[in-house]
Amino acid sequence: MRYSLKKKSGFSLVELAVVMAIIGIVGLFVWRWVASTREPMQRPAMLRQLGEAQAAVEGFVLAHHRLPCPSANTGGSEACGDATAVRLPWRSLGLSSNFGLFHYGVNRGAGLDLAAAPAAAVSPDLNIDFTGMPVIPTYPTFSPPIAASATVTAAAARAQAAITAASARRAVVNGLDWCRVLRSFAANSAVAGTLTAGNVSDSMPVAYVLVHPGENNQFDGNNAVGASATWRFDFPGRPQDANYDDLTLAVGPADLDARIGCVGRLSEMQATAQGAYAAYDSARVMQEYWSLRVFDITAAESAVQSAESGVATAALALAVATASGVISIASAANSEGVTAFVVGIAAANLVVAIAQTVYAAKALDEAKAALQVAKEKQAATDAYAAQIYDTFTQTLANATKLDVKGLNP
Repeated sequence: MRYSLKKKSGFSLVELAVVMAIIGIVGLFVWRWVASTREPMQRPAMLRQLGEAQAAVEGFVLAHHRLPCPSANTGGSEACGDATAVRLPWRSLGLSSNFGLFHYGVNRGAGLDLAAAPAAAVSPDLNIDFTGMPVIPTYPTFSPPIAASATVTAAAARAQAAITAASARRAVVNGLDWCRVLRSFAANSAVAGTLTAGNVSDSMPVAYVLVHPGENNQFDGNNAVGASATWRFDFPGRPQDANYDDLTLAVGPADLDARIGCVGRLSEMQATAQGAYAAYDSARVMQEYWSLRVFDITAAESAVQSAESGVATAALALAVATASGVISIASAANSEGVTAFVVGIAAANLVVAIAQTVYAAKALDEAKAALQVAKEKQAATDAYAAQIYDTFTQTLANATKLDVKGLNP
């Protein structure tokens, strides 16, 4: 009997074992690669969320002139009266409920509560009292009376209206007032509150802190301790490991001051307000200059009156000298005859009288010319006064606009 043996196709157990081993090794490497790249792939998304939360918090400052209070739970509403609140008030910030897991802390130190609106005190911008704006007086003793022109009167009225508008803004709270509070905190942060970033041995004062719970949606390290008003946060940039994957964003007072524009806006406001004060000071000088010009007119008119009296006196002296000379010559002719001596004396007296009259007339002309110059200077001062008032009005109006604008774009 003969058997035909045919070779069967397929894998042997050894071959299958080798293939399975290779697949297992490749799978192990793939799993490790996926695990190693999973966190870096999620980290940018978490950082973007932190950035969105930061923008919302600082946008809240521009609208409400304070930092938002934390929320007591994931509901997202502010809980300003709860000192243990630790959640981000996402609803008050206009964010989605996805931000309800964030931790949020704000410095609420006594006297420098960054989550409280600043008091309606005199702002650091329009704190100059312009209510004593100088006005040009009227001098009724002159004929016609010396007074400011209609142009100057209208300019002074516009200046007074600008003062009224600026004075009304002095008690209105805006973002610039909150900048003043923030700067006070930055200058004396040691007593500004208890909120710090880091641990007990190494900490720094901050204005506010945001914490993302990380991939595991659980707070780790110091970020997990949030049951009291003195809780602390871990420093931003703490190394990630198996026990810590939180992302912390801490914003200091100086950084916040620059981010929301306090530096530029306060500098611009102070420069504009100082410009208004310079114009105000110029108005005071202008008032004194106006009074000086009126004094010049008074002195010039007195000089004209004195010169007119001098002319009258000289004319009288000329008439007397003429009459005296005629009488002397006539008397000499009737008695001893007209002599050269008598004629000489009469002529000398007449010459002196004529010279005095000419001098008095010249003095009168000079006095009248000085009076004309004084009046021209006074007229020029009138135009200068209108210009000063309008300059003051414009600069103070600009300062008022900046105060209304506050920190808004």
